[in-house]
Amino acid sequence: MPSSLTRRSFSFGLTGLLTAPAFARASSFTPAETPPMLETLKWAPKTRTRVQAVMSEYGQYSEKYDQAHRPYAVFDWDETAIVGNVQETLFHYMLEHFSFLLPAHEFRHLIHTHMPEKALPAPFTTIAGKPVSQPLLVEDILEDYRALQARYGHLPHPLSLEDLDNDPAHQAFRARMIFYYHSLRTVHGGEEAQRWVLRLLAGQTITDVLALTRAANEWGLGQSITPITWRCPPDRAGKSGAVEATFVQALRLTPEMADLFQILQEHGIDPVVCTSSLEDCTAFFATSAEYGYNIPREHIYGARLDEHKKVLLSTESAKYPFPYGSGKTAIIHKYVIAKRKRPPLMIFAGEESSAHLLSAFPETALCCLINRKQSDSMTPFLKEASSQRSSATPRLVLQGRDENTGEWIPEEASIFLGETEPRLP
Repeated sequence: MPSSLTRRSFSFGLTGLLTAPAFARASSFTPAETPPMLETLKWAPKTRTRVQAVMSEYGQYSEKYDQAHRPYAVFDWDETAIVGNVQETLFHYMLEHFSFLLPAHEFRHLIHTHMPEKALPAPFTTIAGKPVSQPLLVEDILEDYRALQARYGHLPHPLSLEDLDNDPAHQAFRARMIFYYHSLRTVHGGEEAQRWVLRLLAGQTITDVLALTRAANEWGLGQSITPITWRCPPDRAGKSGAVEATFVQALRLTPEMADLFQILQEHGIDPVVCTSSLEDCTAFFATSAEYGYNIPREHIYGARLDEHKKVLLSTESAKYPFPYGSGKTAIIHKYVIAKRKRPPLMIFAGEESSAHLLSAFPETALCCLINRKQSDSMTPFLKEASSQRSSATPRLVLQGRDENTGEWIPEEASIFLGETEPRLP
């Protein structure tokens, strides 16, 4: 019997997560007579059938297989291979535990962006409903940061909640930072907000970031999926007024994707991740056998920051495209197509930044979209996928999930957070 990749278990155990992750690479194998099949799990049946058909038609069990130009599938990481967003989870964790290392005068440069001098648009008001001045909001954030640095800067980071002890400055800081992040997304869009949240890692070493990522992953996986509201205490209203911000902390592993990565490699098709999150944070997750994904490190592309003496700077790598919108497509062209001389065989998308990628490769055989509330640029692709559900060989397919549990469901419709009935786009 020909050898094949060993099927790996998908472990949810906390003991496994707390141990150092093993980093795996796909090994070579001789094709078997019967092509390996995806586990049924919670795939939408038609979507699973279509993905399996494309693997069987173009993988190494087919006469169409081209070893000289190995086929590959491109994956978003956030909201696709996992439920949730690894960068936002890290951001929330850093706020919860005040894990920032820059001195206040350097942190100031990260906060000042090209936001309007006038009041922020609705719904970005104080808790009392009054307009919020962006410059005054920045002043209040910096004042909170200075206070926290003065009190806790000498302690090892990340700080424990016992160390912070319901400090009003900490409560105000985290509320204002989330409020600022949400307003930045509204005023300047998702790409600018993503660049900003990445720059907050400045001052950390990669070792620091990986330690924080591990802690944030464990924290996120253990959290209930529910809206969380952070508020400024009344006695910490500052110059801009007391604000509050609500976000959903959701992070869950997806066994269907772990199995898919395995089966793709058994078919001789390489999974390639291209995500807007920091590359090192994503690689920590994606290469780990403990988390169940086992993707080779060289197949993972994400955002990159410059470094000086192994410390991250607040500037992005100049010669590397930023993986958002057309930047994702540029990365695939530069680092994958240039070597393999072929477009992606399949694309799996769930991030809001992937519309350009989906439209750039008309030769791609299949695009699988996670059915979730999406950006304006992604919505047309979701609706097109929905319209192709009656086709025997659709090019765009949907996969549904239950956002209340963080699990896929075996249909194309999704149950959105706080709802009970599945819906199509």
